Amino acid sequence: MDEEDGERRVRAKPSGDGAVVEVDKLRNLPDSLLHQILLKLPTKDVVKCSVLSHRWRNLWRYVPGLDLQCGDFMVSDCDDFSDFMTLLGFVYRFLGFNSESCLREFKLTVDSYKAVELGTDHFTHWINTVVKRKVQHLNILDKNWEMNRVVIRIPGTVYSCESLVSLTLRYICLPNPPELVSLPSLKVIVLDGVEFDNDLALEMLILGCPVLESLSLNTINMNGNLEYLQVCSQSLLSFTYVEMMGYMNIIIDAPRLEYLRLSDKGMESFIIENHGSLVKADIDTEFDLSFDNESDPYNLPKRHMIRNFLVGISCVKDMSISSSTLEVIYNYSRCEKLPLFHNIAYLQVKFTDYRWGMLPIFLESCPNLRSLVLEISSRPPRKKGVSILRGPRQFLTSLEYVKIVKPMAEKATETNPKLVSYFLENSTILKKLTLCLGNLRQKEEAVILRKLLTIPRLSASCQVFVL
Repeated sequence: MDEEDGERRVRAKPSGDGAVVEVDKLRNLPDSLLHQILLKLPTKDVVKCSVLSHRWRNLWRYVPGLDLQCGDFMVSDCDDFSDFMTLLGFVYRFLGFNSESCLREFKLTVDSYKAVELGTDHFTHWINTVVKRKVQHLNILDKNWEMNRVVIRIPGTVYSCESLVSLTLRYICLPNPPELVSLPSLKVIVLDGVEFDNDLALEMLILGCPVLESLSLNTINMNGNLEYLQVCSQSLLSFTYVEMMGYMNIIIDAPRLEYLRLSDKGMESFIIENHGSLVKADIDTEFDLSFDNESDPYNLPKRHMIRNFLVGISCVKDMSISSSTLEVIYNYSRCEKLPLFHNIAYLQVKFTDYRWGMLPIFLESCPNLRSLVLEISSRPPRKKGVSILRGPRQFLTSLEYVKIVKPMAEKATETNPKLVSYFLENSTILKKLTLCLGNLRQKEEAVILRKLLTIPRLSASCQVFVL
């Protein structure tokens, strides 16, 4: 089959009467549009398209991006060294071809080479080359850290890449930045398992991004003993902080911040300045606190820190918190009055046990809450459950929708009616309560349904659904 036949076969399909008709959708597309389409595919699939026709043979060379996984070059009957040399040749040919054009994306995953020294100088050269070609999106992942091998070091040229829009680095090392970091176009930073040589390197990186909108930090490792991190940005809209190594004190000064996610049990303090624009928060932290002292769980400095944190997130409209964070709030409320969360309309609480007694205190500090979702994991309870607090409770005057998701079967018949009773008896305008029972035996489900029918409802329009 010659090349013209190959192209014709790609474009042909049978009609309803069995005849073959021409379907020429791709052939008439301009090369520039085909390049943008191919940019959405991994490089290995783009190269495979070169066999389609004469026109497609070299089309992959002009695609303004490289999405490459080193493992794609592993061949079962070849050794690692031969495979690695093939990889080097391919990448150097790609980067050398059409070298004056701008590169939109460079994505590299380093893996699968166990019996050969990878030669990290090659990776440094590639990154320097794509920076010269004004790369917009740089994404580097080094999986060799799992084997305790040499971590890829990003060259310092990245700190002055004026074209860079997004930077995603996973399990690599960033060198000390120069005195002046200049990343005027960088909007998105994702750092996961990244090592810094200098404790101030991260702050300098952030300060050098005047249009930064999204910052995500996950398991960042400082070679020094970093105790304080200050994130100052006039443009930042989203901040995610997950499992940083060490006990950190963080200050966020970002007046435009809209989304905040914290997930770190060992964090000592978190201060939010200029918090008026915050809309959504997802919080899972214990602030490294101990609850052994029942009469006064926190000393004054800790109480002051917690209050400042609660005030900092009190303006959000959409909040998700863990039961650990709820416990912090509950214990704080035993010492001082909680601030009011006037703006919260949607609240999600993720329980790992059945300590419902902590819940009403916080709900009564959310006077405009409309929707509440309670999620219970299938893990064994971390602490003994407690009943809803006894005594008169404030009415929930704004709550309209409640959903309780996946209760644990062994506690469902005992706990759910108590929790449901609290909402049905104290919510004045409740419209819908949904109870997801999960995998219960028919006998257990029947017991719960009988108890639900006996619970009085303060809201005459409330409907209860059991799923």
